[in-house]
Amino acid sequence: MSKLDWKVLFPYELVEPNWRFYSFIAILAVGFWALMAFPVAQFAGYIDPFYSPTVLIVPLPGAFRLTCYAYRKDYHRHLFKHPLGCANPDRGDSAKRRYTGERSAVFQLENLHRYFLYAGIAILPFFYYDFFHSLVYSGPFILRIGSLVLLANALLLTAWTLSCHAFRHVIGGNVDCYSCVAAGGVRKQVYDRQSWLNAHHEALAWVSLLAIIFTDLYIRAIAAGIPMDFTLLRF
Repeated sequence: MSKLDWKVLFPYELVEPNWRFYSFIAILAVGFWALMAFPVAQFAGYIDPFYSPTVLIVPLPGAFRLTCYAYRKDYHRHLFKHPLGCANPDRGDSAKRRYTGERSAVFQLENLHRYFLYAGIAILPFFYYDFFHSLVYSGPFILRIGSLVLLANALLLTAWTLSCHAFRHVIGGNVDCYSCVAAGGVRKQVYDRQSWLNAHHEALAWVSLLAIIFTDLYIRAIAAGIPMDFTLLRF
């Protein structure tokens, strides 16, 4: 359906079709349904990522993700259509809507993102512990597909967290002169590598969200008896 057809059918729509936004809603809906219908905290050595230890401090990692710059761009532009990112009248925003910069209550809350970052970093080791636990929970070392799923989830969450714009500022955003001796060296190298990661921050934000939901659904699937988990290595 073309953009024109959409506006003819829904002349007062507040949201234009956007695959990210609707994918996000669909993922939340499926995840919430699974959480309520099949409550599983741990099964066969696999610890559900929502219970390790996210469930204990869920407001903090939830706020960290909600205030992420990648998501903020999407819901400000595509959901609220404000503030305008350009002068294109097709954006649908009204010229009567006054832009207040970062003085509004919403922006003030979003600016706490840099502090939620520390909570996001603090919980990362727990996801690697979940991977380790899945390897040795029964005594001998056993590597299964589910263990690789847990590892992939941990790595993607780490990549997304460390690609954060707030983390970029922590390691180098407060330096004015990288050509100076004191600001160069190892710190400059770390900053350059994080800059490459930061360029993929939005993609990592969505992929890591999909990963944590997939991991949760994978554990629930095998707990429900679906034969999809196989042993790859045992000794």
